[in-house]
Amino acid sequence: MSVQQRLRATITAACTIVLMNMLVGCSSTGSVYNDYTLIAVSPTVTTRDGLPATLGVFPVTVPGWLDRNNIIWSSGGVLLQVSENNHWGEPLPDLLTQAMVNNLRRQAGSETWVSAGPWFGNERPEMVVFADVQSITVVNQRMQVSVAWTVQGGGKRVIARQEKVYELPDSGVSMQDTIRTLSQVWGLVAEDVIATVAQTTSA
Repeated sequence: MSVQQRLRATITAACTIVLMNMLVGCSSTGSVYNDYTLIAVSPTVTTRDGLPATLGVFPVTVPGWLDRNNIIWSSGGVLLQVSENNHWGEPLPDLLTQAMVNNLRRQAGSETWVSAGPWFGNERPEMVVFADVQSITVVNQRMQVSVAWTVQGGGKRVIARQEKVYELPDSGVSMQDTIRTLSQVWGLVAEDVIATVAQTTSA
């Protein structure tokens, strides 16, 4: 092997080592992306009287600015906060719908079957919950979720309607804590819904 060939081989090997070190450095210091879901937090009820045999949750709606892959919230005014490295594991409306179903199942007890819509024909439950999340705001370490929800009975008759801001303290220490707080706030909505349904059914 000539001197030039040896020199070229040495330079090539050195460049390869430098490139590999750069790639390892990038992978170790690069951004870590986290996916989050919502959990059911309502207390489990063994049995509860005065509820319909079937209860449904129509797909929850959210405004366009909330319906994004990145986790986003309002800071109380026109400014929105976006977490670039934290995403929803599924579309937020789907997560809210399933969390509501799971919370209502825990609240309703074993006597009521709770399902998510839409339904077809005779599959429609006796009562259906419609929920519209209007905003999610975090201000001064308090999370506020503005929700308008409606309960429909047979013939799509509106039997209950409420618009309310639900709120809890949010430490803001980590995104995991914030998502847990959102799950807890959403659980408060489910508790209001089930209490209204029980009251309406027994009236």
